[in-house]
Amino acid sequence: MKFETSLGRYVGYLHYILTKELNELLGEENANITADQFRLLTHLWKEDGINQQNLAASLNRDRAGVTRMIDILENQSLIKRVDDKEDRRVNRIYLTTAGKELESVATKCAQQSLDKMTTGFTEDEKKAFETLLLKAIQNLK
Repeated sequence: MKFETSLGRYVGYLHYILTKELNELLGEENANITADQFRLLTHLWKEDGINQQNLAASLNRDRAGVTRMIDILENQSLIKRVDDKEDRRVNRIYLTTAGKELESVATKCAQQSLDKMTTGFTEDEKKAFETLLLKAIQNLK
């Protein structure tokens, strides 16, 4: 097996350069978040008030890593922690007004990076690429 030209190497490199591209676009827009923080925020834009444990599970990240991201985003006044009314051991994470306002700029950056990645793809190729990636993900779950 040639590791330099393996599918795993290509997938890893694609992840690396796509993340780098998104980080650059977010920086150009003065969004002051990283691609990883963007991923976290997308879950809150979809379901504001999710608890921290579910957020970590959705991100497939350990709780300590998610806690660090939450700390940073909270210091930037993009999110806030609120004790769960039924279980004080649980934190719910809510977007602030600034966090909600960031959605349009950040999603525009994400779309630009995806559009750049798929430049020259036909619509059928985009759909096939998505289908194959989802199939590979399901195979590993």
